[in-house]
Order: sequence, then structure tokens, then C-alpha cells
Amino acid sequence: MKKEYVIFISNHNVQVIKGSCDRNDMIKVDDYKQYELTEGCMINGIITDDQPIKEILDTIKGNGVNSCRLVIDSGQIIVKNMNIPILKGKEIIKIVQDELASVEQGNEEMIYDYSVLRKNYEDQPGGEILCCSLEKKLLTSYIDLFSSAGIKLTTVDISVNALMKLTQELPDLEHQTYIVSILDGNNVSSYLFEDNHYTFSNRSRLFSERGTNAFITEMSSNISQLIQFNKSKRSLYTIETAYFCGLEDEEEPIIFDNIRRSLNINAETFPDSKVVYLTDKTLEYDFRLHDAVYPIGSLIRK
Repeated sequence: MKKEYVIFISNHNVQVIKGSCDRNDMIKVDDYKQYELTEGCMINGIITDDQPIKEILDTIKGNGVNSCRLVIDSGQIIVKNMNIPILKGKEIIKIVQDELASVEQGNEEMIYDYSVLRKNYEDQPGGEILCCSLEKKLLTSYIDLFSSAGIKLTTVDISVNALMKLTQELPDLEHQTYIVSILDGNNVSSYLFEDNHYTFSNRSRLFSERGTNAFITEMSSNISQLIQFNKSKRSLYTIETAYFCGLEDEEEPIIFDNIRRSLNINAETFPDSKVVYLTDKTLEYDFRLHDAVYPIGSLIRK
């Protein structure tokens, strides 16, 4: 399979992965680099100061990256699961637009898209899709920034779709019901998977200082909310595990222990997998799957 670059810009760094996903769904990582980003350049997926990011992109361009796939993570991206009958692509986009119009705010021009979650779901002709919308100006801000650095964007993915594609390829998660919480500074995005199928997500800002008792309480409360949501809709599945990405090493044992005791579910770091293969063994010292779930998931073409 063709090797590609994927770039993801978080609130505190820029991640660049070079790799591919073959026909056997083996994800091969050839290179991984991470560039620290000045605080305040990115807030909730919105570019607030493009110059430091542009300087990093110039460096990336200088290292031979002329085109890439981009992953965007922002609270301004609206997503929703929906069951639909068998329809043509244009008809699905119209349904997505009508479905998301009720939750959109403002009068900005929007862009709509979707991905297929399940075909013939619950024996119904058609299936389940993930609807998505975002403001055109948000997407344009990324396109303009990359264009100014001379890097062509081949595709743009969103974080939830990238994570969803990754979890479907990990054998250890098959038939599991779990939560994935991804921390980016003091922001946390949590995703609920039932029987390894994405069903719901929420985003919140943590107001406590990282590593404090108040922070630990906030993290447990965040997980508790998803557990209560799962119960309130009378799900057939019980949440077994809370997986985490983005915690500091010293935070992990304290938070994991607190969640295990207070919520009676397992808690651990998002697991590594043999499905993700490092072609350069020196990367083993720098790369951990839980640090790069979004760009790794975006390597998967689905």
C-alpha cells in the first residue's frame, strides 16, 4: 500500500506520522515525529495564532512532506449517529443536513459529510451512519495554513471517525463495551463504545490543575456521566473498562485506582496492539499508540 503522511495538531503539539494500512488491516508506521507547540496557538481545534504552527509546518515541509492527510479535533464539529434506508450519496447528504440543522448555531456556511458505521443494522435495509458538520471557515483556516507552507491536503478526517476506524481494527477490543478518554491539556474528549461500536461522545474542559485531587475527581465524574448515560438509555451492554490517552505517567495509577474503587470498572491506558507495526525499531523508544490514536486511525482508509 502507498505510504502517506498524516498530521494532527493538538492544543500542545503537532504530530506527524508516515505509514500505511495494508489489505490485511496491518497498520505500518515508518516514522513518527512530535513538535511542541506554543500554548495558546490552538484552542479547541481553532487556530488562534498561525505563525508558530506555520513555522513547524515549514520544518515538516523541509523534511520532505509535500502532501498529507489531516485530522481535525474540535468542539465545533457536530456529530450524530443515525439510521437510514438505502439511499444515494446526494440523498444521504441532504438527510445529514436536515438532521444536524436543529443543533447548529449561528448563520455560518456549513460543510456536511458522513461515514458508514454499520450496514443492514438491526436487519433493516440500509444501515447506520455517523453524520458530521463543521463551519466552512474552520476548514478553510486549515487549508490556507497548509497551503502557505506548501503542503497539499489530500483528505481531511475528523477525530471521532479516526478513532472509530482504529478501534474496529484492534482484536483486543472486539465485543468489548468501554470508554476512551483522550486528554489534550485541560480538555477531555470521551467516547462510548458498545460491543466495540461507537455510540456517543462528549467534550468538556477540566477546571482543576492537572495532578491535583480535584483533577482526579473531575476525571472520575466524567467517566461516571457516561456510565449513567449508558444506563439511562437501558443499553444491553455494561461498560467494562475506561481507557485513557494523554495522562502523565504519575497521574495514571492514582486515577486508575480511584475509578476502579469508586465506579467499579476497570481503568487503564489505551492498549498497544500488534496490529500497529513499527517498521523502524528505533521508534519503540518514542512511539506509544495511546499518544497518537487520531493520526494512526486516519491511516486506515475506510
